[in-house]
Amino acid sequence: MKNLIKFCLAFTIVLGLGCSDSSQQKVTNAIDNTSDSISSKLSELNDTLKNVKDDIKSRIPKVEINVSKKVPIGLQWISFESEKGSAEIIKKEDNWFSIKGEQTNNSNEYLKINGRMKRLDANRISFDGTIITYIKDNNGGMPCEKTGTQVFLKKGDRAYYRLQKMENCAGGKLLDYIDIYNLDNVL
Repeated sequence: MKNLIKFCLAFTIVLGLGCSDSSQQKVTNAIDNTSDSISSKLSELNDTLKNVKDDIKSRIPKVEINVSKKVPIGLQWISFESEKGSAEIIKKEDNWFSIKGEQTNNSNEYLKINGRMKRLDANRISFDGTIITYIKDNNGGMPCEKTGTQVFLKKGDRAYYRLQKMENCAGGKLLDYIDIYNLDNVL
């Protein structure tokens, strides 16, 4: 394309040296028309290529790859007599992870967790969501629900992070130890 323009300009110069003013004007007009035509064609081509690119881009399916990990969770009242529960953790955007899981026993007592979490530092995890515990002898036999932003903390060489808002909804000195295990392998 550049060679064509160079050729046209060189041709114009050569013709310009040997042509009269009216001939020169005709040659100049022809070159201007050709130049405008080339610019117009290049603009059309660029627009077409952009449209093709946008069309191809819109046809590519958006794929979200969710890598899911299972981790053990536990509430001490249930863990004394049965297996730990499990929670599914899925990586989301901006270093957040969703978490959803539960632990139950034969008496239909439970720990349920649903929300999102993010590592704050080597030993602290921020959790935003809902944690519900139900132990028939605690809180007057009613479920205890904790919502909002809370912190899980890991101390020393422990394999778990413990919820720091430990006080049961019944108040007093009744504490719920809610633990999430093996987070260092996931977050």
